[in-house]
Amino acid sequence: MKNTINEKWAPVKGYEGLYEVSITGEVKGIDRMVITTKGLRTIKCRILKTRINNARYLQIKLSKNDKKITTFTHILIARAFIPNPLNKPEVNHINGIKTDNRIENLEWNTRSENMKHAYRTGLLKPNYKEVIDLCTGRRYTSTYQAARDLNINYKTCSNYLNGNRKNKTCLEYAN
Repeated sequence: MKNTINEKWAPVKGYEGLYEVSITGEVKGIDRMVITTKGLRTIKCRILKTRINNARYLQIKLSKNDKKITTFTHILIARAFIPNPLNKPEVNHINGIKTDNRIENLEWNTRSENMKHAYRTGLLKPNYKEVIDLCTGRRYTSTYQAARDLNINYKTCSNYLNGNRKNKTCLEYAN
């Protein structure tokens, strides 16, 4: 275990007395005695290992009453150290680095705020495909714009363009 003397720790919400989380993102199991089928077992304090999931977030496994869960470390840190007076449901990484779980890099957000941040910082790019009307030569920046301008239901227009429905228009995706 690295030097954690000056590190600030707080109980993991819902796992008080079992685990603590630090402001730097470490999670540790607390010294305790547990009853097993073989009798009493001592669990020593140790830093738990994290893993990076497919979405590139750090995850950790916690156990309580023989039930194991996998959770995100950034959420544990936010719950422990960052006030959430507006009860926002998501935790955002301000610098966009999903493994940077320092408290100064985390903030509570709504889904909408999180998505806007992702687009604004370039973490997500709009998935617009240009559409061309072969009859008129007019170009549209997106399926949405073509549907709106031609007064076609968006889903219907999308189905035409994606080949899910017989195309009754002159619309195609531009290459």
